[in-house]
Amino acid sequence: MFTYAGLGGSGREHAGPYAVIDFETTGLSPDRGDRVIEIAVSRVDASGRVGDEFATLVNPEGRDTGPVFIHGISNRDVAKAPTFAEIVPELLARLDGAVVVAHNAPFEERFLTAELARAGHLGLRMPALCTLWLGRKTFQTPNHKLGTIAREAGLPLVDKHAALGDVRAVSQLLPLMLHRHGSPLRFACPAYSHGGNLRSGVPLQLVTRAVELRKGTDGWMHSLMSRLPMSANDADDSAAEVYLEALGEVLADGKIVGDEAKSLARLAGDAGMGGEQVRALNERFLEAMREAALADEVLTPVELRGLNAAARALSVPDYFDDLSPTAVAPQRPRVSGSSAAAAAKGGRRCGHCRVPGHYRSTCPELV
Repeated sequence: MFTYAGLGGSGREHAGPYAVIDFETTGLSPDRGDRVIEIAVSRVDASGRVGDEFATLVNPEGRDTGPVFIHGISNRDVAKAPTFAEIVPELLARLDGAVVVAHNAPFEERFLTAELARAGHLGLRMPALCTLWLGRKTFQTPNHKLGTIAREAGLPLVDKHAALGDVRAVSQLLPLMLHRHGSPLRFACPAYSHGGNLRSGVPLQLVTRAVELRKGTDGWMHSLMSRLPMSANDADDSAAEVYLEALGEVLADGKIVGDEAKSLARLAGDAGMGGEQVRALNERFLEAMREAALADEVLTPVELRGLNAAARALSVPDYFDDLSPTAVAPQRPRVSGSSAAAAAKGGRRCGHCRVPGHYRSTCPELV
């Protein structure tokens, strides 16, 4: 399936885009029935700029997920995930016109060939670049494992054994490797073209995951959103309601701790959300808090402190910088997370112009 990059000789150069892929699998051998249980694909250019990310868990159709202690994926995690056959249109659309890139690419090639054949796609050819091969030519390290090269390059590998984490690491290393290599790489086959729109038009329900959450200096919510793909499924009404209710309970004390962040990550992942979808729901929650605090047109210092505490917990500490207390009034109960969650179910309303349909961050009057 893959026609690998070579040096000199015949063939064509390819300056991108690149489709960086990674799989987590039930084992090491598709010939023995092992299956893909997580996939991530990122389309990047030669400078490493990301144009698109796609990631989801994959249902192996009855196959046990295998060594959970390695990849952290249980049978429960994949139970409601799409099958590989269901994600094929999304996958092939992202491989279209690109050089496929992977670390130890022959491993991904074997599984990709087997999964595509099972889904009825045979005989595909596409140019490919193995960053394990390229890393041996561009890095003088004791070994050329992805983690070793990433450390040598000063790049974080925060989600080891998560498909999206590995894809992001390779995407960051790729421009550095290409620059160090210098000489053009040539490929003996043209980029793959699927020749049409394979997508059915029916929304694909993804199952995402955010792993290895760390509070760090930016907070738990920042970690959660950054571990998810940039964008994925929009949350349906029921999933949004569940997330907002949970967020209200979590923020009852104005902060998020580790176990609470993991619970929110699980809800977001089960709904197939990406970082943008979580960010939008968080903003919806904060705007509901604003609405509740300003319902009587008086904002007390206590209320403003409550708003700012929630904003800090959601990793947007400056969100309410446009507000200031309107009067020194008798202290009232601060706006609670539960009341904000209930208000947030009503939909979007701008905190600046008060017009429904958008939030303050995208208000036409402020852009």
